[in-house]
Amino acid sequence: MKKLYKSNQIGRSMIEAIGYISVMIMITVSIAAAVNSGYYKYRMSRINQELPDLKKVISQRYVAAENYKDVSMDTLIDEKIAPYDTADGAHAFGGDVKIGSGDSEGSTFYIEFDDVPREVCMELGLRVWLVNDGSDLDAMKINNKTWGWKFSNSIDNPNYELPAITSDVADGCSKEYDNKMIWYFN
Repeated sequence: MKKLYKSNQIGRSMIEAIGYISVMIMITVSIAAAVNSGYYKYRMSRINQELPDLKKVISQRYVAAENYKDVSMDTLIDEKIAPYDTADGAHAFGGDVKIGSGDSEGSTFYIEFDDVPREVCMELGLRVWLVNDGSDLDAMKINNKTWGWKFSNSIDNPNYELPAITSDVADGCSKEYDNKMIWYFN
């Protein structure tokens, strides 16, 4: 007589395996999104600090100079006084950082950030500047739009007056990733 064996499946079915894999993928994607969001927020806070740090270093370095004619990023880097985050000539989002004399007399200097994402452009454009915090903001330029105080030395015929308002800055920060921002200080 033949003995019949009843075979039972040991393990999981294909449907269950796909379910487990799907859950693991969703958890991995969620963790990656949280890490990416945290890193973006970190870079946003860094770029918000890089601008006043650079302004302060330039003001302190050139306080005894007659003017800002000789201001340059190379000088700050060579003298090892450039802020740590911008010592390689780039800001937190990887765009170039440039500085220089803002006018022919050297009475002002500028800080330029290239390749700024739109959201960052909006935040930096609406930044509230403290008066008498080293050097004062004289004017600002975002792409082809300019902002200046009524008696600004840096920009002739600005499009808008400072302080900037949200709708005007949104108009200036028109590009998704490669906005160019320039701040003029006296």
